[in-house]
Amino acid sequence: MLKVAIKIISTTPEKIRRELAEMSPREMKTRPAPGKWSVQEIIAHLDDVEYHGFRARIDAILEADNPVLARFDQEARVAAMRYDRKDPRRTLDSLARQRRANVRWLRNLRPAQLKRTGTHAEAGKMRADEFVYEWAFHDLGHLRQILEIKRRGLFPRIGNMKKYYHLS
Repeated sequence: MLKVAIKIISTTPEKIRRELAEMSPREMKTRPAPGKWSVQEIIAHLDDVEYHGFRARIDAILEADNPVLARFDQEARVAAMRYDRKDPRRTLDSLARQRRANVRWLRNLRPAQLKRTGTHAEAGKMRADEFVYEWAFHDLGHLRQILEIKRRGLFPRIGNMKKYYHLS
């Protein structure tokens, strides 16, 4: 199952790139609803969390015995890191570069390393491999968000068929 998670992680940037291909800068910048992230913010978040949320935590687990792993306050980082000002295509390029390096690194981790643990400030004890699975799960959640934003753009144009669909 770990190979499946790493495959998901390795293919996410290209999946996002395909979804962005036909989107305008305005479409990427527009939030689908109050309090919901735009495609631009989602990509900036993925780029930001690539190191701080995943790589750094696994590194910490590998380098120390049961380290305390800080909480990642994603809402605070949206504002602090100015996600709404980042160019989504450049940000995706950054994510893709980081991701290639991280996938190579993940593929070289040994089973004993993946069983090492750390203690997340809120979630409690976590193994390194659980962060790998979370990484893939996290990617899929944000891919779904991007697809849902694109879906919302089509919804007003489907005429009377709207009665058969619900937007989340």
